Parts: sequence; structure tokens; C-alpha cells
Amino acid sequence: MNHTMRVQLTAVLCASIGSAVAGEPAQSYDIPAQPLHSALQKLADRAGVAIFFSENQVAGKNSSALKGQYSPREALQKLLAGSGLIYSSAAEDSFAIKTADAGSQALALPLMEVIGKKPASTGLSTTEISAQDTNGRQAQVQDTARLLEDVPGMSMQAGGGVSSLPIIHGLNDDRIKIDINGMTIAAACGNHMNPPLSYIDRTNVGKIIVMQGVTPVSMGGDSIGGTISVQSPEPVFAEPGKDILLNGKASSFYRSNGDAFGGSIAAGIANQNVRLDYTGSHSESNNYRSGIGQAVESTAYESQNHAFALAFKFDKHLLEFKGGQQHIPFQGFPTVRMDMLKNDSIFGNIHYKGDYDWGNLESTLYLENTNHFMDIGYDKLFPQPPGTSHALMPMDVRGRNLGYKVQAEIPYGKRDTFRIGNEFHANELDEWWDPVNGGQKSVNDYGGMWPYAFVNLNNATRDRLGTFAEWNADWSPELKSTLGVRYDRTMTGAGVVKPYFNPNVSAADRALWFNQNVRDAWTNQFAEAARFNNQDRSRDYDTFDVTALLQFTPNNTSQYEFGYARKNRAPGIYELYPWSTGSMQMSMIGSLGDGNGYVGNPNLKPETAHNISFTAAFHDAEHNAWEIKATPYFSYVENFIDADRCGSSNPVCGTAAPSSFRTQPANGFLFLNYANHDARLWGMDLSARADLLDHSTFGQFGTHTAMSYVRGERMDGGNLYHMMPFNAKLSLDHKLNGWTNALEMQFVDAKTDVQKLRNELKTPSYVLLNAKTGYQWKHLSIDVGLDNILDKQYYHPLAGVNAGDYYAMSITFPDPGYTNNRNLPGMGRSVFVGMSLTY
Repeated sequence: MNHTMRVQLTAVLCASIGSAVAGEPAQSYDIPAQPLHSALQKLADRAGVAIFFSENQVAGKNSSALKGQYSPREALQKLLAGSGLIYSSAAEDSFAIKTADAGSQALALPLMEVIGKKPASTGLSTTEISAQDTNGRQAQVQDTARLLEDVPGMSMQAGGGVSSLPIIHGLNDDRIKIDINGMTIAAACGNHMNPPLSYIDRTNVGKIIVMQGVTPVSMGGDSIGGTISVQSPEPVFAEPGKDILLNGKASSFYRSNGDAFGGSIAAGIANQNVRLDYTGSHSESNNYRSGIGQAVESTAYESQNHAFALAFKFDKHLLEFKGGQQHIPFQGFPTVRMDMLKNDSIFGNIHYKGDYDWGNLESTLYLENTNHFMDIGYDKLFPQPPGTSHALMPMDVRGRNLGYKVQAEIPYGKRDTFRIGNEFHANELDEWWDPVNGGQKSVNDYGGMWPYAFVNLNNATRDRLGTFAEWNADWSPELKSTLGVRYDRTMTGAGVVKPYFNPNVSAADRALWFNQNVRDAWTNQFAEAARFNNQDRSRDYDTFDVTALLQFTPNNTSQYEFGYARKNRAPGIYELYPWSTGSMQMSMIGSLGDGNGYVGNPNLKPETAHNISFTAAFHDAEHNAWEIKATPYFSYVENFIDADRCGSSNPVCGTAAPSSFRTQPANGFLFLNYANHDARLWGMDLSARADLLDHSTFGQFGTHTAMSYVRGERMDGGNLYHMMPFNAKLSLDHKLNGWTNALEMQFVDAKTDVQKLRNELKTPSYVLLNAKTGYQWKHLSIDVGLDNILDKQYYHPLAGVNAGDYYAMSITFPDPGYTNNRNLPGMGRSVFVGMSLTY
């Protein structure tokens, strides 16, 4: 229970300080050195304990840093080290702070503060990444999603420079629940150029929670994979008795491959009750080069982010107002036909959390608007319309995300905690493609993109209302359980659409102005638009989720967890409503990096996944020297949204009228429609760490590793797309005073289990070597590293096709060199340097 209250106590403080009570479970902590008051708050929240202390006791004191696996008693003792304070305890979950010389006599205590929170059950397959963990990687990686690469079971699909798409256990993108400071943001692009994680810069991350296994219903909803929750740094207020707190951070980086550079600044001012923050960042890069020194076209980018936050703390309540703006003037996309030439987003977010006698309440209200523009970048091929400096295929999208979430946590006795909540998310999209103003030549030679705007989505909406209830029970120090149920209603719809062409042009004028191909396209697209507009375009989906999780800690060297979840996801707007089967129109839709073209399917059913996972963790008794953890898992997905090839017998994109589709290209690329098929996925994650040597002169040596494998199949035959083969990372780590060093080896097996349906390409195995070092001196930190030391030419299995310099208008281009036979190469050798200064 999270509660702050003032009490007048007279007590006898007598308890031993030292070792943890047998059976008291250890947890993972990462609390940087900071004012002791706030460090104790973080410990109480994480451990679910109450801590009693007076303001005078902690005023002006700083905590020691705490990182590792500890029981609550061990963690508290380490935080208090060097402060002149100790603790006593009369119960497992209640601690009182006192001065070291107070002895055990009866004391008349001054006004005390009690802080504590019974946290949501944290599974063994949950990974928490702190700002301290990400600081050393901010110069090494280019976007927020890449901060998750070391999480077991995580992999990435290549996108633009700041728009990688996360994949958990083979389930990608929209199948993962992603929230940014409590906001659910849907991509405003048929190619998913602006996925959720692209809306927060990696330098503005305070904490990331990744749930790779069974996700509690309070953290999930409308997803069948795991959960990724990204939070900005929490507001820090002035210590009691201090007037003003001024703090912040400035950082910069450079990467040699692509001449990437950028920087960020964060500044805040606060008293004990109010805080104002600003964060801003800029990053840009040219096209990177592969291991053979060849430029990889359409990989350049530039991105800017700005955010403000105003926070109020009063008594037992915190109220935050956040707002921000993103501007991306250019971002190349090597695996799709289009590039991002502008992405402007603005958001507002109101967050509240408060503690009451009955429990605590937390709520978020948000609004986000995106102005997205795509066109053909300079690296891609396309004949230039008259009077233009480059190819033109303008595509505009306006997106809006509006929503709220309200959750109450109600403890009932010492054993049980109940959570109930309600959330709403409304997504609206409008997409139109302006005509190309090239006159008659434009109409005949550039696919008939004239004289009116092509309307791909008109007021397409997806509104979801969800309600959940969850019960956590601590049956004993050894046994905990979580049980949750959830109901979501998802309502979708779309307005009438329009082709490029003018239906009022006479037959004689059509024959005079336009060639036969354009006249045929006109006829077919009129018929397609009419078919789409005349049907009922609204869809309603009712889905029910169930989650059960059991944790067992039989002793101080092992832990076990078993979970089952029934999870659901309704189809997305870009899976339902893109309507034209014209070759150019389908070529513009595709977020999977396969280079193929797609058309929507309004008759899709929601996906229903049955997820089972088991985790076993073993470690030394102190939970400090070594640890190994293994998680096998299995998922059976009913109505998995995959694809079918367009063809004569396909009712969505067949050769029968009304349809523009006539035949598949002969170059290896394909036209497909989204379709439901049952599927199954299974795999295993393995992680381990160990301390190797702790020497007073040479420092601390350790190692850690992560290994993963996933396999996916359709029940009607064939493999699923983008399944990551066996991969492993092994790192040798070293620390000495302010130095941290690491030498890393990464192995990725060959990808041979590919999906023939999409003509997915195979990739060879490879080994990469990386090295990095960092030094922390007071408020200054410097990071230097060398990635891909051997300048290896490699192809990540999930990167996708290399179409960065291909013909952009349609996948039917007849040039023999334009074939589906090139994987996107990874980045060659690169030196990175980063510097940050805190104050």
C-alpha cells in the first residue's frame, strides 16, 4: 500500500541489523546515488515495504548506489551505508530508521514519514532497464527501440534510422502493447514509419519495463505479445529545508559510420512542491556503409524532439502536465518504396497518482496529433516529372490518438491486493495522395495520378474501451499468484474513398488524353471504390483476456514461475481498410520490410493467443555472484493475421471485376492481402551472469550472456514470417574505480526457415565483435566504443529486403536488376564517442 502520513510515535526500537531473514525473497534493484529521501521512496515502492523516518533524519543526506539482487533488508542496509543511520524492524514489511548511536532504548520519536507501496507482481520474465543502464548506450545506438536489443527474446525489424520495430518471441509491432508515459500511440503510416517508440528520444528515457512472458491484464490489452512501457525520468523535488533545486544534463555523441552526430539537453528547477523540466534532442546521420564499404541507400535521417513537464507534489499526491513536439524533416526507409519527408507530432499528457486510506489511484489523460508526409527520396529510382527536381509520389497522413487510463489499487489485509481499471484509446487516420501535376505526360507515364487526390483512408477510426480486474495474493514468502480478467470492445469504421480519376471525363476525352493502361485503371478503380463505399465498413470486436501467474521461491537459491494467458488483438486500420488492388497502390502499403505490396481485408477476425511460459532461475544464496535463468514458451494463435497471395481464386484481390489486380510480378516481389490463419510459435530464452574475479588492484571481472530461439508455423502449412534463428551474446565485463569496459561477441545463426508465401530471403550466419569503455568522473562521463571490429559484411535475419535504391512507384518494374534477391546489409565498422555532463 502506498501511503504517506504523519504519526506521533513512542516506541522501543530494537532489532538487529544485518543478514536477511530466511525465506525473504530477493529482488532486482537499480537505484542510483541520490538524496536519501527519494532513494528510500524508490526502495519502498520496489520492495513493497513501509519505511518510517523523520524529515530531520534524512535532510541533507545522500544514499549510496544500489544495484543487484537483494532482500529488502539487504537493500535498505546498503542504501544507508555511510549515512550514520541504521534501521530496525518489528515486522517483515515494516522498517524504522534511527541514528547509529540511538541504541535500543525507548525513544520519543519526532514526527515521522511512512512511505511504502505494495507493487504489482513482477514476473521473472520481466526486465527493467534504468536510465543508468541506458546512459552508456545512448551514443552507440540510434533509436529508443535499440536500447532493448540485449533483452532476452527481443529482436528488431529494420525501419528508418529512428524507427526500428520491436519483436518479442516472434510477435511484432502492433501485437506488442507499447505505452509511452502511459500513452498508446498507433502508427500513422501504412509502412509504420512512425511506430510508438520513435516518439521518445533515447536520451529522455528514465525507465523501460519489458514483459517478455505472460503479461498481467493491468499492463496489457489489445495485444497478444509482451508489453513495453517507457517512462521519462521521474520528477525530483528539493529536499526538505532546501529552497531551490537546479539540476540537469547535457550530452553529445558521434558515430563514424554515417557521420552521425547529435546532442541533448535536460534542465529542471524545483522547490519542495513544484518542478519544471525541459528536454530537447537532435540527431542526424548520412547513409551508413556496410562491411564492404558500400553506402546503404535510403538510411539517412534527421530527428528533433522537445518536451516540457510541470509537476506538483502535495501531501500524498503527484500531478504532472507533459507536452512535447517532434520534427523529423527526413528519414530514409530502405525496405519500403517511400521515404519520410516530414513527421510533425505534438502531444499533451496529464498524469496523476495519489495515496488514500483505502489504497492508491493513478490516471492518465492524453492527446497526440501527427502530420506525416511521405514521398520518394533521392536515393530511390523514378523518372522525374517535368519541371521537378526529383520524383513525386506525395502521400499525406493525419493521425490522432486520444485516450485515458484510470487504475485503482486496493490492498485487503497483508495478503491480497486488488487492481481495477478502465482505459480508452481512440485512433483516427486520414490518408490522401495528392495528384502529380505533370500534365498529360504525368497521367500516361506516371500511372494516372491525376487530376484529383487519391483517398486511401477517410476518417478511418479505431476506438477501444477496456475494463480489467486483477488480484495479487502473497500466500507466503515462498508463494505468490496473480489472476486477472479483462474485457475490450473495439469499434472500427471508415468513410467513403476516392480514386485519382474524374468520373465526369467523357469517353471521347479519355480516348484522346489517356493511353489504354490508364483507361483500364480508371475503370477498375471506379469499380473498386464503389464496391468499398457501398459496403458496411463498421466493425465491432468483443474480446476477453485471462491471465494467471504463479511464482514459487522454495529457497534462497532458486525461483520458479508458471504463467498462462489468453490474449486478444483486434485488426488495425491498415490491416482492414486500404482498398485498391492497383499495382501502384498496393506497392505503397507494407510495414513488414518484405518489399511486397498489400491490400486490406475488412473481414478480418481478431487474433486470440493462448500463451504458456515457464521460467526457472537459479543463483547463489546472496543473489550476487551468479545467476542463470531459462524460459521456454509456447503460443497457439487463433486467426493469426498473416497473408494470402492475390490470384484468380482470391475474393479480396482476384482477377474478377471489380479489381485492378491482374497478375503477379515476375521479379520475386508479390501482391498480397491480409488474411487469418491459425498458427503456433515456440522457443526459449536463456540468460546468465557471473562474477569472475574481484581484485583490489585489477578491479572486478564478470561475464553475462543472453541466448534466444523462436520458431513459428502456420497450421495449414508453411513457416511464419520473420522468425529469429538462434542467436547469442556473450560479454566479458570489467570495472575499476570509475572505469567500465566490455568486450562483446554476438553470434547469429543462419536463417533457413523462411516463409515461401512472401518469398522471404534466407540469411547466412555471422559473428560480430564489439568493444567499449567508459569513464565516470564526478559529474562527467565519457563513452568510447568500436562496433563490428572486424568490419564484417552481414545481414540481420529480420532486417528485410534492400530496396533503398530500387524503382519506387511499383513492385512490377520490369528491369531485370530489380528483383527480390537482396537482403539489407548491416552496418560496417563504426567508432562511437559519447559525453554527458550532469549538474
